[in-house]
Amino acid sequence: MSIDPAALEVYREIMGDEMDAFIADILKNFYTNVRDLIASLDKTLAENDVEGFTRAAHTLKTTTATVGARRVSSLAIDLEARGGTEPLPDLLPLLSELKEAYEEAEIKLKELYD
Repeated sequence: MSIDPAALEVYREIMGDEMDAFIADILKNFYTNVRDLIASLDKTLAENDVEGFTRAAHTLKTTTATVGARRVSSLAIDLEARGGTEPLPDLLPLLSELKEAYEEAEIKLKELYD
């Protein structure tokens, strides 16, 4: 499964009856932030900005792990590591794979929480 529901379920005990609204707010921000980070990856790759690319990949790794998007997080880990050691244009296929994984994760998150 591309999503680990346990990542958000840990908040159930803390939030109680407010859990649904809390998750909705987290996911609303998550979708916006991830789209912005992916746009940043595209931009920094096109500009051959290694530091910006690895920073965006690092943030994406953490952001996606927070909601249990394991596959996206794993791909971001790979992009972060390889961004510092390989030519950025060589990472375009991996970035494309990450984008596809994110689309799948978003669909699954919406199935689970909408």
